Amino acid sequence: MAQLSSWHPESYEDESWHGTHATTLRQVVFGVNDGLVATIGLVAGLSFAGAGQGTVLGATIAAILAAVVSMALGSYLSTRTEVQYHQAQVVREKREIEENPEEELNEMRQIYRRYGFSEDEIQVFLNRFLQDKSLWLNLMLRDELGILPENFENPWSNAGLMALAVGLGSLPPLIPNFFSTHPQGVFPWVVVLSALTAFSLGALSGYSSGKSVWRSGLSFLAVAAVAAGIGMAAGNLIAPIFGR
Repeated sequence: MAQLSSWHPESYEDESWHGTHATTLRQVVFGVNDGLVATIGLVAGLSFAGAGQGTVLGATIAAILAAVVSMALGSYLSTRTEVQYHQAQVVREKREIEENPEEELNEMRQIYRRYGFSEDEIQVFLNRFLQDKSLWLNLMLRDELGILPENFENPWSNAGLMALAVGLGSLPPLIPNFFSTHPQGVFPWVVVLSALTAFSLGALSGYSSGKSVWRSGLSFLAVAAVAAGIGMAAGNLIAPIFGR
């Protein structure tokens, strides 16, 4: 307990990578998967509807740009909303410490009782809190609300990462169409590149989470396959209705 007086959450900045890396992985997986699945479905639909190279490229690039902007804005807005909500909680807790210190101390006492600390140990904590309200606030945020202010995400960084991920994920189904004037002829290459990307993304997700690389890779591959199948079915069934 002697080390308590020197302990402070901010001194553990070297541990912030836990939250940062999790956020980065989530954005990358979500963005790449969204771009890949949406694009392969669109390319498949256009190709099997008999569209030419110009139509496939033009429509797909336009859709990719729209997806990049939409997903980036969505990521920015959702992150900003979450951060603002947590910031409001920080302000509220700080005000409550100033206005109702006894009540807040009692809340911390109950929390530490649940952790299994003795009454003497708890009193050491509470006495230290009265001397350092910044420490008190940070521990209350962590132990009562599960909030770590140093891990608040940056809305602009998340938006940029999401835009990049969606853009990169959209490329594999599109690239083969730059090299042929017959979209249906190069569609097998679209499938191959998309399958490799989907499996690799799933394998990365599985590896990072400690799960089976093969199982995760195959699950992502199955999602991409369903998207391609829906696109091909739509191209074959719907296009004739409008006279191709």
